[in-house]
Amino acid sequence: MAAGSLSYDVVVIGGGAAGLAAAVSAARTGARTALVERYGFLGGMATAGMVSTICGLYLTSSAGPPEPLNAGLADEIARRLAGMPGCGEPVRRGRTHVLPYTPFAFACLADELTTKASSLDVYLHTFLTALESSARRIDALRVATWERVVELRPRAVVDASGDAVATHLAGAATVTTPLAERQLPSLVFVLQHVDTDALGSGPRVSLLRSLAAAEQEGRLPKGAANLALGASPQPGEIVCKLTLSGITEELPASRDFLTLAEQEGRKRAFAVAEFLKTLPAFSRAFVSHAAPQVGVRESRRAIGRYQLTRDDVLSGRKFEDGVARASWPIELWEEGRLGATYEWLDDRTHYDIPLRCLQTRDVENLFVAGRCMSATHEALGSARVIGTCLAAGEAVGRAAARCAEAR
Repeated sequence: MAAGSLSYDVVVIGGGAAGLAAAVSAARTGARTALVERYGFLGGMATAGMVSTICGLYLTSSAGPPEPLNAGLADEIARRLAGMPGCGEPVRRGRTHVLPYTPFAFACLADELTTKASSLDVYLHTFLTALESSARRIDALRVATWERVVELRPRAVVDASGDAVATHLAGAATVTTPLAERQLPSLVFVLQHVDTDALGSGPRVSLLRSLAAAEQEGRLPKGAANLALGASPQPGEIVCKLTLSGITEELPASRDFLTLAEQEGRKRAFAVAEFLKTLPAFSRAFVSHAAPQVGVRESRRAIGRYQLTRDDVLSGRKFEDGVARASWPIELWEEGRLGATYEWLDDRTHYDIPLRCLQTRDVENLFVAGRCMSATHEALGSARVIGTCLAAGEAVGRAAARCAEAR
């Protein structure tokens, strides 16, 4: 079917936490807004990645109750999620708090927020295929649904695709961390019919040692022991996070990294589940479901008008154009390590994310949010978490609406 043409003040590419917040906040200012999402639901890593806890909502503090870092949509979503079925109040994790939630609840809340924004059109199952630009501006975006191709003519664009797709297509400057240095992705999957009473801290350590021994002996695929297990609020259910190390070593030139990661992740999850069934607590266990996609922590990102740095994060730097507060530690998932390493900010310290990190250097009406923001590899290890994406996304939506109004 031939392309139709629609005009918008703001077009947001990607409906993850950052894109959701950007689209809702832009629409709430009255800007006519479009949100383009490739899946049939919104939420990004919060839903498709089944992360199950929201990080970055609260101030770093070794003691005391949770203190929200950002007012606005981040706090609104946190408060509403906490009261939804299967979700809960914030829980302490080390020197901060996280918010437990279910991916389905997040998707439903996202539907409600977008439906109530009267000037927002949501396009699900829709892909950005091409764009037109001139004189340092994006003039048109071509998107494809299952039934038609649509041309969206924006005044301002927000790239919240996670992979800087719109930024790349526009010819703006980007950077991609080499595969060998990139943060590792993870696959989340869920086991049912587990005797969770038999999985205290002692037995859990023994279980992880058994996995490591089985991998070393060749009874499990390489990397299958890089596993974390968390008890679910549901009886007999365990949530597993399998960090996908070693993928780059097996990547032939003809294979796409994400394709291999998805297939290898399922292979390893199945093997782990089969091995666990040999242990008494898991004798009746099976994988009931897995995340629709591997949880990507780092890929391609924009080069903005400023690049957030490790020193900015750890020193708690404030900026004149700061638009969101962040306090999550620098969290890195790297080859050769089981689990993550953390560099924490001082207690009760936060840093600002400046608007310049969310504005592309080369295209005047193109903003970025989420993990494709302008940041170094280390700084992104802090700023990419869902709570921070919500706050920065909201600020970008408002900035994009102002940019559109100024044209």
